Amino acid sequence: MFRSLSISYGAFLQRTLAALKRDYERFSKQILSDSSWYYRFTPELVAFLRECVVRGVEYSAQEPSRTLSDRLSPFEDVLIQESTIIRLHSKLAEIWPATRSRKVAAGVKVSVLTSTVACDPKSVALFSENTSEIKTLRIGPWIKDSILLIDLGFYKYQMFTRIKENGGYFVSRLKSNANPLIIETHRSCRGRSIDARGKHFQES
Repeated sequence: MFRSLSISYGAFLQRTLAALKRDYERFSKQILSDSSWYYRFTPELVAFLRECVVRGVEYSAQEPSRTLSDRLSPFEDVLIQESTIIRLHSKLAEIWPATRSRKVAAGVKVSVLTSTVACDPKSVALFSENTSEIKTLRIGPWIKDSILLIDLGFYKYQMFTRIKENGGYFVSRLKSNANPLIIETHRSCRGRSIDARGKHFQES
């Protein structure tokens, strides 16, 4: 059953239950009635497949396939947080309602935290489409000695504080009205450059 549901897709993005049933019968060399096949799709099967995905992500994270450059060597990892919206069948609109559609539609927000060292997702989570970006990421001890790359959807000073408290670092674009204090510069310019240390961003 697991083999049929996990590797039978190949290059196809969608498969019917009937097609998956044929694959199962070919692998197992057993013939099932349609009802016997459909009744196997239970909440317990969903829980099992979810655990399989989690286990696969954890296993991938344990086998790093890249090393960071010399400039990034003080850090253990560079993490990238990103989300995307996936459209679902309209019959799922009551469970996963879409928020950016003029007609009845369904959609989920898939939040992925990717490790550049492991070259694989570190975590994958599903949220309703109207969930704000800031609520899709919980900062914890896992960020220690790592750099987190985030976009403006995660721009919140409380999050930045949590990252610092847990021994992590972050890179983010600035909002247009942001005016942080420059405490250090790591780039020298030729000519009569201006020392920006101790000044606010809008002043420099």
